[in-house]
Amino acid sequence: MTDFISRRKFIGATALALSAATVNPKVLAHSGRTEVSEKGWIREKKTDGPKGMRLGSDTDKLYAVKNKGPLAILDYLRANNFDGAFFRTMLDISPTLDSGQLKEVKAHADSLGLFLDGGIGWLNPYNTAETPEIRRFGNGDYRLAVEKMIKAAREIDCTELYSVSGHSVHGNPFFVAYDRFRTDVSWGDQMTAMKKFITMLGPMLRDLKLRANIETHGDETSFELIRMIEEIGPDILGVTLDAGNLPLSGDVPDDAIKRLAPYVHCTHCKDGIMYHSQTGVTQQLRTVGEGVVDWDKAIEVLGKYSPNLHLCFEDYRAENVIALYDENWRRHFPELTDADVKKFEQLADRCEERIRKKEILGIGEYNKLPFGDPERLASYKQGYNYLKGIIKKKGLGYLE
Repeated sequence: MTDFISRRKFIGATALALSAATVNPKVLAHSGRTEVSEKGWIREKKTDGPKGMRLGSDTDKLYAVKNKGPLAILDYLRANNFDGAFFRTMLDISPTLDSGQLKEVKAHADSLGLFLDGGIGWLNPYNTAETPEIRRFGNGDYRLAVEKMIKAAREIDCTELYSVSGHSVHGNPFFVAYDRFRTDVSWGDQMTAMKKFITMLGPMLRDLKLRANIETHGDETSFELIRMIEEIGPDILGVTLDAGNLPLSGDVPDDAIKRLAPYVHCTHCKDGIMYHSQTGVTQQLRTVGEGVVDWDKAIEVLGKYSPNLHLCFEDYRAENVIALYDENWRRHFPELTDADVKKFEQLADRCEERIRKKEILGIGEYNKLPFGDPERLASYKQGYNYLKGIIKKKGLGYLE
């Protein structure tokens, strides 16, 4: 215990010394040097450290090590040659947001050469009751809990923060699992509530030079996200791109990635194939590189706007129906066009052709494969090697 406390004190003292030595760019104005704008300063800070895109892992589904704590997770990822860790909330890094523990985790990540990403959780007031642990952390005040996480993130320089709008609870019909389809409140009312809540957090985010990045979770469409970001401000609001979730909101993946690219600052790298089904097409999740996402084009366009983007893997087994022919589903996506439907059908055609040619496993064969911790790790490693090759080819990283 004594060693742990002394280590925390050392890390805390070092952080304070470094903080005191950091000069606010505005202070330089009187010296005759060119003043750096706040946005320029943010960009400069963001490019400190290793240059180029880097590949890490979302930690939520690392069940083999998740319960051993953040230090063990970092060791696990380093041992398996990943470049960083993506924790969905700051409470996953420290359940009490203890300053010493936060700095210890950050220092350990730095010592291993890993990036450390964090988040602030759910920003939809209509579903925050489904994460009572966050509200309890704020002693009943959900906003206070989020603000505490924001301050904790600044303390260890987690500047791009994961956030999410929706929960999913499996139901019948299947799509009522998503908050977009709730019958007790419209999606429009939920979007309005989210905008109000994020606006409340705005002054703190701007003051601390942080940004909340909403995941493409299967609820909001790419068009809705862009409108929200432009309304609130891209300096404090952006996108966590989960490419595998895009079809769930009626977004053709490659088209949506191109639209969203200027606003993407965090990622979940996920992929899937498609096949025709009775009400439209069905997505079956697969390892990154095996599915319908054109990662070559995705990396290129994402790199244009975020050359130091962290790409973090997430994988599990699921099949998701995209009910293109179900009017009850389709009416929830007024911006989904007939041309989009045609593109989904073409994606399914191509995947089925690849199955016929035995380029990839069939639907049933794939479902029979085991999928536990070893298989998930193997999937992440396969995706890592695949994306690393693209990144190197395009000169966007791993150039040593």
